[in-house]
Amino acid sequence: MANSNTPFGLRVKGPLLSAKLYKMGAAYATTLYRGDPVVLNNAGDIVIATAGTGNAILGAALGFYDTDQGILTTSYYVGATAGIHWCLVADDPRQLYVVQEDSVGGNLALVDLGQNSVLAAGAGGSAISGRSSWMIDSSAALAATAGDQIRLIDIYRSPDNAVGAYCKWVIRLNNAQGAAGIVGVGI
Repeated sequence: MANSNTPFGLRVKGPLLSAKLYKMGAAYATTLYRGDPVVLNNAGDIVIATAGTGNAILGAALGFYDTDQGILTTSYYVGATAGIHWCLVADDPRQLYVVQEDSVGGNLALVDLGQNSVLAAGAGGSAISGRSSWMIDSSAALAATAGDQIRLIDIYRSPDNAVGAYCKWVIRLNNAQGAAGIVGVGI
């Protein structure tokens, strides 16, 4: 059976190690979805991460709250909404996540475990589910580069997941705002 192409960004795997509410700038212009990788900018506000080597990630967005820290009526943050909002972020650099590969230019393989790679920004996310469309950039060269954003830990073990197109993988952040990246191969 073929894997389904249903990206969801970074989904926490196993126990949630740490989560914290972070402020978003007033009327932040970019729409954010659950599972989007986020960073703290120089003003101390949460913003969407940038894909690619050298771009650190704080963690994954888990949910969004209004000015009074009440849950939003949508399952995602609509960009340019008036007022200050809050984003709940899984922010422990040791946190494991499940992420789908994009299968553009090839697929990852089991021999790639322990290597570093980067994420690919999706086309926004789903206004229905509120899920992100970020994925592992399977066409990026796998390497032992400390600046790469993620490290492949394992295949996501599930009866409906197999190595090949749109495989789901267990990763952890390699270039995290809360910890330095690792140079080398291994898990």
